[in-house]
Amino acid sequence: MQNFIIAVIIMACFLLVCLYGEYKKKPLLRAIGKMMSSNCFLYIALYSYFYYDLPNYLNSTMIWIIIGLVCSWWGDLFLLSRMNIIFLLGLVSFFLAHVCYIIAFVFAQVDWYLTISAMGISIVPAVAISFWLNPNLGSMRIPVYTYMIIISCMVSLAIGAWAYGGLWNLSVGALIFYVSDIFVARDRFKTADKWNFLIGGPLYFIGQVFLASTPIWAN
Repeated sequence: MQNFIIAVIIMACFLLVCLYGEYKKKPLLRAIGKMMSSNCFLYIALYSYFYYDLPNYLNSTMIWIIIGLVCSWWGDLFLLSRMNIIFLLGLVSFFLAHVCYIIAFVFAQVDWYLTISAMGISIVPAVAISFWLNPNLGSMRIPVYTYMIIISCMVSLAIGAWAYGGLWNLSVGALIFYVSDIFVARDRFKTADKWNFLIGGPLYFIGQVFLASTPIWAN
């Protein structure tokens, strides 16, 4: 647990560097802070996986979470750019991350009744966000809608995994990740201002830490 706390503190320091770079419009500082923060959640995942004993079914879960975090690392790198093609690569990276998380949650075992119920409820915010973003999506409409479907499924399965096995950190991490992505969408398609990352950035990294530290909470 001590190593986990130290890693979170180091991540918080780099995140402050990133937020300072965003606030002062210093792209290099923002990039360094962001990618070092991403390195921290990868460290937390790998440390947690190798240090804590896990039941077999959670071994598979954690392997897929780690693969998802690696995809997220690449997504973080790509989203440093505002070019359409690079943004699309970032979207694909996070799409793959959510696919990995979905597989991870299925391995963790889920309560399918609650999962399907959560999917039904998730339609409401998904439709609302779609209407909000739609006028500004242009050629990105299909990729964004596809991404919204996969992240909604990811959150629903995380809730199902919590209901079945008590892994509350999965649902908390997934929900926080979902909220952070609303700020990414706002920045890209609605209003590009510093508040999107100043609010959404910390939420994103908090969500990833909850997912990366699954072995800690399982013990």
